Amino acid sequence: MTVLGRLRSGSNSSLDRRVKAAIAREEQAGWRFALFVRLGALALVFAWLAYSVPFPRVGWWLGLVALFALSGLVPYWLRHRRRWRFWVAAFIGVDAILLTLALLAPNPLASETWPIQMTLRLHNNLYLFVFLAGAALSYAPSMVLWTGLAAASAWSVGVYLILTLPATQQEFVVTAPPNTPEALDQALAGFLDPFFVNVSGWLNEVVLLSITALIVAAAVWRSRRLLARQVSAERARASLARYFSPDVVERLAVESGAFDKPNQRQAAVLFVDVVGFTRICERISPESCISLLRSFHARMGRCVFAHGGTLDKFIGDGMMATFGTLESRDDDARRALAAARAMLEEVKRWNAKRARRGAEPISVGIGLHYGTVTVGNVGSDRQLEFTAIGDTVNIASRLERLTRDLQVRLVASGALVTAAEAAAEPDGGNSGLLKDLVPAGETHLRGRETPVPVFALREESAPSEVSDEVSGQSEQGEAAFLPSHPVERAAGG
Repeated sequence: MTVLGRLRSGSNSSLDRRVKAAIAREEQAGWRFALFVRLGALALVFAWLAYSVPFPRVGWWLGLVALFALSGLVPYWLRHRRRWRFWVAAFIGVDAILLTLALLAPNPLASETWPIQMTLRLHNNLYLFVFLAGAALSYAPSMVLWTGLAAASAWSVGVYLILTLPATQQEFVVTAPPNTPEALDQALAGFLDPFFVNVSGWLNEVVLLSITALIVAAAVWRSRRLLARQVSAERARASLARYFSPDVVERLAVESGAFDKPNQRQAAVLFVDVVGFTRICERISPESCISLLRSFHARMGRCVFAHGGTLDKFIGDGMMATFGTLESRDDDARRALAAARAMLEEVKRWNAKRARRGAEPISVGIGLHYGTVTVGNVGSDRQLEFTAIGDTVNIASRLERLTRDLQVRLVASGALVTAAEAAAEPDGGNSGLLKDLVPAGETHLRGRETPVPVFALREESAPSEVSDEVSGQSEQGEAAFLPSHPVERAAGG
């Protein structure tokens, strides 16, 4: 499973539930919107009828308009009932009956009437398509199909009742010889007979209405699928954006198979941690402690993304970032070193801001190493995590811990410094990055027989000393995060 695929499906079942819940909310919102559209349209119809149709004949039409409004309001009032969909479906049937009655039944308040069969010649069935189009606002394919079925059924019942009237003529007889003017006159007279009803025309109307209902339902279903995919994709992008820079997110969205198989790459690994975090949290409230941690993670994460890095994970009051795990570049070491420098500058600005409000300054330790890492998904089927593992990661973690012993804020391995020097820009752009990085000899790291040459950042303002007691507290405070970490890192890193 790819990282994008995992994030996109997330726990597919939980994401599907969220998408279905969102669509269900959209259905209710769609019915509310359809109600407002209906009431607005009925208000316009009411005003037009009151203006154009004389009294008392207009009373019939105004009464039907009022019934249409009531038929829309009742299911809206019942929207919080458990069987809300049943009531919506029931009143769709009521709407279809009212519409058929309005289109076919003669006006009982009119002084003059013509044969009821003539109402089938006025193409009143076109209003059924408007009724069907309104159902698309519900965002529910099943309701669109039900609306088409209800409209076709109500219209068919109305036409059938007219067909059963004694005066209705369903066919006419032509006695003249075929293809003569007399035959044409007889056929035309029979077709224009006000009591004649064309049965084939009624069948065409029902078939066209059914086909349109299927097309509209398919369009609504497709739009729901598109919404679900869009929601899933946006969730995936939002999740990816927490760990990758924006350009990497765009690439992952296109190349979703980037992490199908584990790979070995040359990459730079960075660990950053707050020095004495446990001691700081003992002096502030839990809410302030969490706020401090969130601010730290956000600030350091921005520095990682600004230099094209990947935020691998948060580990208590620290974090791990990599440069080159997605795609190895010649300047991975240089970008990692630039991100580390940016972090130190960001902490300096942050401390200035904290000092203005009387808060305690923050000190960080950063460890950097460059070498071969294995990248891919680790974990179980229920919980996957894309990460980098290997000796390079372990060394970077221990170098971050070494900052306490050397009383510096940044320790980089000789391998990283060498790689950064090899990626020097023609204009000497690396000179600032390597400034004040001085050799600190070779150090024996826990779990390794071969010593590692290291470089330390020497500054005029070194971080304050942290006692062994405080260091021990920090280690204990972070121990809860260590078992889930896919690499063995130094305690408290």
